Formats: sequence, C-alpha cells, structure tokens
Amino acid sequence: MFSKMNKINSRITSNILLLVFVILLFLICAFNKTYKYRPNSIHQWRQTDCLSMTKNYYEEGMHFFSPKIHWQGSNNGNAVSECPILNYSVAALWKMFGEHEFIYRFLEYFIFIISMFVLFNTLVRFFGSTWLSFFITSLFLTSPLLVYYSFNFIADVPALSFCILAFCIFFRFYKTKKIGYFYLALLLGTIAVLLKASAATGIGIILFFSMIDILGLNRFFKTEKLFTKKLLPLISIVAVLGLIYSWYKFAIAYNTYNNSVFLLTVLPIWEMKDQAIYSNLRSLFSELFPLFFSKPMFFLFFVFAAYVIANFKKLDIFFKYTFLFSAVFFVFYILFFFQVFTGHDYYLNNLMIFPVITFFCLANILSQNAVMENNKKFIRIAIVTIIILNSFFAAAYYRLRVIKDDKLCVWYPFITNEEKRFNEWFLWNRELTLESLETLTPDLRKAGVKREDLVLSIPDVSFDISLYLMDQKGYTMPSDLFVADSNTVNIYIGKKIKYLVLSDIRLKDEASFGVINNHFDLIIKKPLLEVYKLKE
Repeated sequence: MFSKMNKINSRITSNILLLVFVILLFLICAFNKTYKYRPNSIHQWRQTDCLSMTKNYYEEGMHFFSPKIHWQGSNNGNAVSECPILNYSVAALWKMFGEHEFIYRFLEYFIFIISMFVLFNTLVRFFGSTWLSFFITSLFLTSPLLVYYSFNFIADVPALSFCILAFCIFFRFYKTKKIGYFYLALLLGTIAVLLKASAATGIGIILFFSMIDILGLNRFFKTEKLFTKKLLPLISIVAVLGLIYSWYKFAIAYNTYNNSVFLLTVLPIWEMKDQAIYSNLRSLFSELFPLFFSKPMFFLFFVFAAYVIANFKKLDIFFKYTFLFSAVFFVFYILFFFQVFTGHDYYLNNLMIFPVITFFCLANILSQNAVMENNKKFIRIAIVTIIILNSFFAAAYYRLRVIKDDKLCVWYPFITNEEKRFNEWFLWNRELTLESLETLTPDLRKAGVKREDLVLSIPDVSFDISLYLMDQKGYTMPSDLFVADSNTVNIYIGKKIKYLVLSDIRLKDEASFGVINNHFDLIIKKPLLEVYKLKE
C-alpha cells in the first residue's frame, strides 16, 4: 500500500517538475513576448495559407467541405491541402472567444505539450527511470525544429503530436490489453494522418500489429495476441482506412477542379539531376538535420541509434518491429520528398517519430541492466547539463528567427554569423515590404475597399502572405515578373481587379510602373506602402 502511494506521489512530483520545466522553457523562448506576433519569419508562406483558410471559415460560414484561401486562382479561392480539422477548430474558437491569431498558436502548443506529457508518463510507467524519461522528453521539448513550429500556425507539429500520442497509447494497449486504449490509439492515429499524410508511422504500426493478430499470424511474427473478439477491431480498421482514403480522394478532386496550389503528391529524388541531388544532400545534413536537435545532440542521437542497432537482439519484439518500421519510413520519406530539402525544414517535423521510437528502444534496452543505477550521480549531472545547454540553444534559435536584435542571440556562441545575417536580412525585408500590411485593413475599409473587392498585391511570391495580412481577396505578383513585363498587370485587370497594393514603393522607380500608372488613382499613401484604385 505504502509502496503504491510512494509511486503515485513520485509520479505527481515528476509531472510537476516537467510542468515547471515547460513553463521556464516557455519564458526562455520568449513565447510570452511573441504570442501576439503576426505570421512571420521562416515559411511565412505556409503559415498564412493555414491562417487564410481559417479566416475564410470564420468570415464566410463554417462549411467544412468548402475550404478557401484569399488568393482567388481559378475558382474563388477554393483550395485545400491537409484535412482542415485544425483550421476549422480555430475558426470555431474564434467564434466563441473572438478573432485572435494567438489562439491558433496556443492550440498547437497545447497539443504538443500534451503529447510530451503522455510520452514522459509512458516512459516512466513502463521503464521505471524518471531521469531517463525526463532526459528523453526534454530532447523533444528543446528541439530547435519543434520549438519553432510547435508555437506556430502550421499543422505539422500537431500531426506529429497525434502520431506520438497514438504510438504511446497503442504501446499501453499492447502491454495491458485494455481494449479502450486500442480504439483511442486508432482515433489519434487517424487524426494524425488526416492532418498530414507524412504522420503515417503511428497508424502504420497500429495496423501492422492489429492485422497480425486478426489474421492469426502471431506465431509466425512472434507477437502477442491482442484481441479476444476480432470483428469490431476489424470493422474499426476498415472504417478508418475508408475515411482516410475518402478524404484524400476528395482533396485531390477538390484541388483539381479548383486551385491546385497545395502539394498532394511526392517529389522524389530520382526525378532530380545529379547536381541538384548533391546540393539538397548538403543542405539536408548541414542545415536541416541539425535543427532536429543541436549538432552535438544530433550526433549523440546517432550514437544512441547505433547502440540500439548493436543491441537489437535485446529489444522486445514490439520494439524490433517498430524500430524497423520507423527507420524504413524515415528513409523512404527522405527519398520520396527529396526535392523539397532546399530549406523546407517543416517537412522534417513528422520524421521526429523515428527519434521518439529510437529512444523508446533505448529505454527498453537500458531497463534490462543497471547502467542508470551504477552511474547515477554522473548521469544526473550530465542530464542536467545537457538540458540547460539544449534549452538555451533552442531558445536562441527561436528568438533569432522571430525577434529583431534579440539580446540572447547577440552573445550566444553556438549560432553562426551566417545564420545571424540570414535572419537579420529576413526581418529587415519584412519591415521594408510586409510590416505595413499587418495594420492596413482598417485603412482599406475606411477608403471604401471591401473585403471581397479584388486587389493585385505587388510584390509577393506567395499566394497568401500579403492578401491574408490585409484580409483582402485577390491576386499576387512577384517583383521580378512586374519589372520584366508591365503588361502582366493587364491580365489581372482583365480578371476585374479594382485595386493595386504596392507594398514596396521602390518599384515606383521601375519603368514598368510608369507604363501602368495612368490606369490607377492613389487612394492610400504610407511611408512604405501605397494603394491605388483602378480608374473607371
């Protein structure tokens, strides 16, 4: 009785300590300062796409199967990528609590933190070591990649979070045989795949072990029996597969008929030229993979992975299959999406499930010997030191991307000058060309510009950045296209645009602007931005 109470008290204490760590990390990363920031920094394009869909749900009716973005394209802005569960949920929250972008940030972060607590408690429950569990969980909480994208507007980390939840809950089912865990894991895995097809590892593992048992192949695969009654689990699996297939079939058809602006296919390595492959490979290892963890931690992860491989025979059969499954998925994902690895770091988020499963395997091996107990003092000092260093690195990297002239980034020694210069340019360019758009909407409405009035926004290489920031339907044009051929504007005049938004007034010095200037009247003038109305 006393032993059980001590375990419960210890578990409560360890969860409180993890919560304190999360709060401290929240403050170190300056989330308390940046939570009201508009979408900005790296992959602002994808952020505004997600927010644009959310905004259109909020403004134009909560019609789940009619998602739209601000960019009008070929059919009134109808477009979709992942299943818009998250966008729709945020729009519903806006209906209840008011339109605040930070609700999106906090919802994503809440989902991520829940997955981290479930990960921590699963590790503690089944492998015993609180210190090892805390160390493993802290690696994901301080991943530069996850720190940046967990407090953001992109669905990748929520998809990863649901994938982690699905894996942890299914592992509990595998160990306890409580059928409720199976159905919960199946639901969570389904949500993960609907949010992002790349988050398929969790549900893949669930289906693998479940179908082995349903088909009576346990003896061949040496796995445990899971179900006493197999019909309902089989029906549930078929229903889930049907749901996933139906959604992606719908999404492809919806985009084909409307705006094919989102990637719903693969970009494989074998369609690339040798020089491009080399360039992406260099980018992957020198720029993107180190964002998984800090460079020393990335090296340490591979040491742990090698240790797991070297001790593969010691793994429980569950972890043998899950390690192989996730490793194969990791490799195939890289190969099938290799073309995006020129800087699209958010594509790596859902690969983080491989490190999660690797660390489960590590815990499984270490729980079989006394390594942690025999070197308790040294290991605890090392863990605390690593957690502190990782926390400051992740915080510095996040702040570098979103806060101008941040004091932590100025003195922090582990960020290169090249990284600092790139992000300084990014923030400078935003101030010059986009920042004035963030507060333009009241001026537009005051000048008689309605939300549905079509505008042409120059310069903008994306579909939605400038249009979303000023909440205006219309089209976008990059500066190089505008400079090269002013007649391109006539195409959009033919599409019945009413206004021209020039968010980089340096373009007024170009000859192409002189050609079209007589077609428009100036109605709004700001230091870095001007808005023109098409003459009747």
